[in-house]
Amino acid sequence: MKIPVTKVGAARSQLIEAINLFFEERDQISIHTLVGASLQILNDHINSTDAKVNYLTLHYDNVFVKEEHRKFLYNKLNESKNFFKHADKDLKEGKLLIDFETGLNEFNIWEAIRCLSIVEGKNYVVSAEFKVFNAWFFLKYPELIKEEYRDLFKPLNIDNASFSFSDWREILRRNKLEENN
Repeated sequence: MKIPVTKVGAARSQLIEAINLFFEERDQISIHTLVGASLQILNDHINSTDAKVNYLTLHYDNVFVKEEHRKFLYNKLNESKNFFKHADKDLKEGKLLIDFETGLNEFNIWEAIRCLSIVEGKNYVVSAEFKVFNAWFFLKYPELIKEEYRDLFKPLNIDNASFSFSDWREILRRNKLEENN
C-alpha cells in the first residue's frame, strides 16, 4: 500500500507519535529520534523561507547565542540525535557510549510544536496531543508561560492535575475523544 506523505505531514506524524510515546512512558531514545527527525524537517522548512528564526529557542540561528558559541550549541543540541542515528564516525572514533539527558525530550517536543505552528501557519491545526503536551509542559515549567496565556489551558480541566503520567494519558484520551466528535 502506498500513501501520499508531505514532508510537513511526516514531521507532524512523527511529533504526534513522540508525544503519545512520551505520555505512555515508553522508550526515551525512540521519542528523541522521532522528535529529532520532526525538528530537522521543520527547521529545514524554516531555513528555506524568509521567515525570521529569532524566536526559535533551539534553532542554530538563535539570536540570543553569541557567534563564537553557535557551533557548541549546535553540537550539544544534536549530540544525542546524531549518536542514535549514525554509527560510522562514532565507531571510527571509538565513541560507543554517551550520557543521554532524557529531559531534553520535553524541550524538543515543545520546540517542535512551536516550529510546526510556524511552518503550517494559518493551516496549523492544534491536535489533542499538542494541547495536552503544552498544558503539561507549562504546569511543569510555570515560570515559562506568560500570565495572559494561562487561560488557554482551562478547557482541558487540568487545574488539579498531578504529574502522574497515568493522569495525563487519561486527559489526552478524553481530548482525543472530544476532537473526534
